[in-house]
Amino acid sequence: MGPLLVYVGFVSAFISFILYVLVSKGKIKLIKPGRFFFHVASTMTIASAGFFLYLIISHQFQYTYVWENSSRELPINLLISTFYAGQEGSFHLWAFLTSVLGIFLLSYLIKRDHEVHTNKEKFEPLVMCVFTLIQSFLLVIMIIKSPYKLVWESFPNDAAIGFIPEDGRGLNPLLQNFWMTIHPPILFTGFTSLAVPFCFAVAALIKNEYTRWLKLSLPWTLFGGMILGLGIMLGGFWAYGVLGWGGYWGWDPVENSSFVPWIIIVAAIHSMVAEERTGKFKKTSLILCLLAYVLVLYSTFLTRSGILGDASVHSFVDPGHEVYIFLVVFLSLFGAGGIGLILYRLKSLRSSGTEHTSLLSRESAMFVGSITLIAAALVIAVGTSWPILSKGTVDPAFYNKMNLPLAILITVINGISILFAWKHTEEKRFIASLFAPLLIAGVVTIALVIFAVHDLLIAVFIATTLFALIVNVKLAFKLFLKNKYKAGPYIAHLGLMVLFLGIIGSSKYSEEENISLPLNEPKEALGYKLTYKGASPIKGDEDKYHFNVVVEKDGKGFLLQPVMYYSEYSKGVMKNPDIANLITKDVYLSPMSLEVPEEFTEQDVHSFTKGEAHQVGDLRIKFVDFDRSKFDQEAMKEGRETIIGATLEIESEGKKETVVAEQFMANGETRRIPLKLSNNDHYTLYLAKINVAGESTVDVAVVDESAPKPDQSPETFVLTASVKPFINFVWGGTIVMVLGFFYSLMSRYKNFKKEKSGDGKILHKHNLHNSNGNGKPESAKAKHI
Repeated sequence: MGPLLVYVGFVSAFISFILYVLVSKGKIKLIKPGRFFFHVASTMTIASAGFFLYLIISHQFQYTYVWENSSRELPINLLISTFYAGQEGSFHLWAFLTSVLGIFLLSYLIKRDHEVHTNKEKFEPLVMCVFTLIQSFLLVIMIIKSPYKLVWESFPNDAAIGFIPEDGRGLNPLLQNFWMTIHPPILFTGFTSLAVPFCFAVAALIKNEYTRWLKLSLPWTLFGGMILGLGIMLGGFWAYGVLGWGGYWGWDPVENSSFVPWIIIVAAIHSMVAEERTGKFKKTSLILCLLAYVLVLYSTFLTRSGILGDASVHSFVDPGHEVYIFLVVFLSLFGAGGIGLILYRLKSLRSSGTEHTSLLSRESAMFVGSITLIAAALVIAVGTSWPILSKGTVDPAFYNKMNLPLAILITVINGISILFAWKHTEEKRFIASLFAPLLIAGVVTIALVIFAVHDLLIAVFIATTLFALIVNVKLAFKLFLKNKYKAGPYIAHLGLMVLFLGIIGSSKYSEEENISLPLNEPKEALGYKLTYKGASPIKGDEDKYHFNVVVEKDGKGFLLQPVMYYSEYSKGVMKNPDIANLITKDVYLSPMSLEVPEEFTEQDVHSFTKGEAHQVGDLRIKFVDFDRSKFDQEAMKEGRETIIGATLEIESEGKKETVVAEQFMANGETRRIPLKLSNNDHYTLYLAKINVAGESTVDVAVVDESAPKPDQSPETFVLTASVKPFINFVWGGTIVMVLGFFYSLMSRYKNFKKEKSGDGKILHKHNLHNSNGNGKPESAKAKHI
């Protein structure tokens, strides 16, 4: 059923694409069939998503994707999130969100096109033509990389036809977190939404119409910037709170590949606003809207092609030759198509504004700001793409060094542009408006330099950020009292400035120290006293352990509980930090390892040849033979855990017993299993070493528990402790910035409602005064399309 839904969806999407192409060439009657087939394609895609989710929730492990990514033990929220945990599922999520968004887009276009009087002004045919082509491409990927492949198709040599595994492999432990249910869908919604301004830009270039597209696409551009920015920062919050490497941003290539389109779409928003007010920067707006979605496709290529497999912890493995080629075609078609249209319309894209553009104007400052954002995106894109050109990766210090001057310039331009008027600014008024923000920013920065900040560029960055923050706060507050939605852009700006201050404090002035904490022995670190109180199993999951650390300062204390556990899924130790949020800073403990004292000393170890017996203390021990009853040769070859043992005959106080000393083996490492005797509880035995080649021998450690213990190091918890000042500015700034985007979007929505009511009256009068002989309006045919 699943593949059938996908096939029908693809055929319907492609038919819709063809029909919309014909509509754009003047065959208006085909628009309703075009809409019908688009809705069929969207319905099939959404139905496929529902069916796929049913397969996951009902544990249909005969499907390879379900078996590889889910299991019966997962809670329902994580079970649902396995939908997009793998390559095939993430493509399905993308196709699903495209269909959902497309339904809203089509409804939006129908309503907006009813407000105009001629077919030439209508944007639905061309916009939906491009959108359905995108939808078709995504559904083809789902056909090539199907999530409905059965296990006996994926593993023909290992699984018989009809075989159904009892359980699945489960979800990667790194993904078993609350944010897995939220972050990917939001991020993919952001990726999907950037297709809309791309479609409008292509339509504008084909129609050679550069006014109405701007009005129609700007709300979608704002939506894309808001959602994608939120998705990126949710990923940072997830990394900070769960992964344990102490940061929210590591300049990882996959992180960067989503960040670059966001920077470009933010630049596009500013360029479009300037164009809306002045009629200038047409080429810039169109190019940026095209580029943003092309970079989404490039991001997809980087993360899905396997190119970054060795360069990024987030990257997917090689998807296969067919998908690789198709991604290249997808990227090349839309990239080359966009560039070709720009070149074709180059002469037509000259600005309609004939007056000279003053340097002291808001549009000039916004244009320079957009160029600066593009420069930052270019720096990050080059560093991200480096693994394609070279085997190595770019050091994170490269990004910090190159982007710091650009960030300073962005804050300066942001603050100054708001003080400028549109088209021209009086110099005296502008200079006067600088006084208060510069004075406050300067005084605060000087105080910080005296007490804390000793890096010149960082001091400059703080000063310019404070300057822009003050300017935006003043104007945002003023507008908010009149109309909160009009204050949206300035709220977004001040949120960004707060975010910048949080980045400076939490990264540049973060303190970090590796520390070993012996059990119950307090140690000083970063101005705090840390005491390890031992490990305790997590309630409900006895295989995971909290490592309890009491943190004290000035007579006050709190408990932090980092987590470590062995994962069968990844065959390694998983580590999660614990964080104390203290308003102005975070105390962050990231576990590294647990050092436990040896169970025995060298003096406790005794060697035995097969058939040989020795007297050890009160015990007479004889090595009888190896015990291979639990040993699995194939498991050992594959690095999986298996058990080997040695059969021992032990005589104590005239009583004999036969026991088996055992040890776990996996990936060349061993884990000894303590053995207690039933006839003598004073001793504990360990199988220390075995030699099955040549002369069969074993080393057995015999520990006399009643004897005095030699001095040994206590159990020691090794961790990284760090203090991160003003980290809440990062999260708070993000929330404020997203709120600013939302208010700006709502402002556009309210403007549309006002214009709709006004246009309705105008349209009514127009129809009355432009009717034909039978009293019907001349535009009636166009009106009903």
